[in-house]
Amino acid sequence: MKNLVIALLFLMSSLCSAQTANDIVNSKVPMVCFGADYSMVQFTKAEMFDNQPDILRLFVDCNHYFNYKAWQETMRKKLKRHEIKTDLSYVTKRNGEVEWQKVFTDNVDYTLSDIVIENMITKLNINQTLYKDHIGILFCEENCSKTNKLGKVAVVFFGINDLKPILIKHYAVKPSGFGFLFYWVSVNQIVIYKKLDKLYKELHK
Repeated sequence: MKNLVIALLFLMSSLCSAQTANDIVNSKVPMVCFGADYSMVQFTKAEMFDNQPDILRLFVDCNHYFNYKAWQETMRKKLKRHEIKTDLSYVTKRNGEVEWQKVFTDNVDYTLSDIVIENMITKLNINQTLYKDHIGILFCEENCSKTNKLGKVAVVFFGINDLKPILIKHYAVKPSGFGFLFYWVSVNQIVIYKKLDKLYKELHK
């Protein structure tokens, strides 16, 4: 009987602390952006990328933009928040572990499953005490395709308390800009500037 009571109390505590989609549009719930996770990204088709060893540098440079004032202000505006914290330390470590030889494929339909995304969140090893009760935002990069001329990214909102996805939104956008960096970083920029406000409206009905 005692074990049953303990189990019920634990279950009730977990339910009370679980975060929902409503928390995404609740400005009283603190939010933190963890940047872009490239640990499972694929570039297609492989033979069309002539600067393959420079790929890891791209991951670093693309994440620098999440520290730009313009990006941060736009993200706050689109999600109707006074503050969204930024912490790129976790994706910096994960992206640095990627073996660039393994990020190329001929599979132009490559995307990330929900299970893979949940595993990516877990592997970030986020400090759950530091960000207790926060909603996390993570850009899970999926496919940079020169064949389809599309960049695919999953924008993931997740609860820090249980490290479980609350909402996963997949986007496929046409990149623009000159140069390798500006071309592919535009994928996240387009999502922030043109997609987040629509997402907010969908959730705030």
